Order: sequence, then C-alpha cells, then structure tokens
Amino acid sequence: MNNKNHIITLCFAVAILLAGCGVLYDFKPIKQFDQKEYDKMITFVIDRDFKINPIVSEYEQFDAYRTCIQDSLWQHQTAVQPVQILYFKKDSLLSYHINCTAKGGLSNLNWNTDQRFETFPPATAVPITPQMQNLSKIRDIYGINDDSEYLIVVFWTNMLPKISKSAIETVKTNLRENGAVNKAGLVLVNTDKFYVTP
Repeated sequence: MNNKNHIITLCFAVAILLAGCGVLYDFKPIKQFDQKEYDKMITFVIDRDFKINPIVSEYEQFDAYRTCIQDSLWQHQTAVQPVQILYFKKDSLLSYHINCTAKGGLSNLNWNTDQRFETFPPATAVPITPQMQNLSKIRDIYGINDDSEYLIVVFWTNMLPKISKSAIETVKTNLRENGAVNKAGLVLVNTDKFYVTP
C-alpha cells in the first residue's frame, strides 16, 4: 500500500470510530485484493431477480471517478468514502448516498435513515449540485453499457463487508418494494484495489 492510500485508510478508520460514521462495524484492513473474499460477497448478493453487473475496479478507474469533479473537498471527503450508492436516470444523478450519511445502529448502518429508501428513486442523502452530474462519467470509466431506464451503482469494499452487504441489500429491497426491479440495472463496483495498490 502506498503512503497516500495508507493515509486514506487510516483516516477512514479513525473517522468511522470518532466522527459522523458511528462505531466501527466490522472494519477489516486489507493488504491485497482477495479473489476468494470478492467471490464470496458476489455469491451472497447475486439474485436472479435483478440485472446485476459485478465489476472489480482498478486503482486508476476509481481515481478517475474520484477526480471527475474538480473540487478537493469532494475528492477527499465524499468521493473516497468506501461505500457509496448512486442512482441515475440515464445520465442524470438523482440520488446519492455515502456511508457517513447513514445512521449507526447496534451492529450496522441504517441506509434507510429518515425513510430515504421508502420511495423510488430514494430521497438523496447528499445534496446534488449541477457539478455532480459529471458523475455520469462512471459509464465511460467502467465501460458500463446498461440501457436500463435507471442505473444504480454501488461502490463497496471488503474493508467493510457488513456495511457493503447492507448497502446492496437496501438497494435490492428498494427496487423490490417499489415495483422497480425491471426498471434498473445494478452495478456493483468493488474498490479494494484502490486501497491496496502500491
């Protein structure tokens, strides 16, 4: 792990312990991309009822996503959050969630804080600015060719397997309970390599 990534991981661990992210929920430092752990998670969350596209992000891809908005505060505080959920309608960002906007419970985060996920698309947790529409570049960065009416991207990591699972399951529940399963493609992007690439 290079110095920058080590600092990012350390800062995140401290932040999740001491500030806005609640207590430490099953945080697991990772030293390398672990194919077996990745496969285990994908096997757990894959569901034939949903159109799911799993992707392993390279370091350069997540870095391109993180920097597609030219705002240092966004790049270093929001975009680098390990677990993120983005809802798009075509190229328009409608709803955006990061782990630090979900309230902590006894053993996990509540992504449905303030009943955000009771509707489809969910109420956004992070205010969406015109500049944030640049996030539609995700399609090009990751070569996503999904033509569904809605595209949902979940960034997840094996550093936080429990929170990652709950984020993915929250999205699936949101789609199922709002009759939107056939309206959306779900892209699951693992970002482990961003945190461990030397």
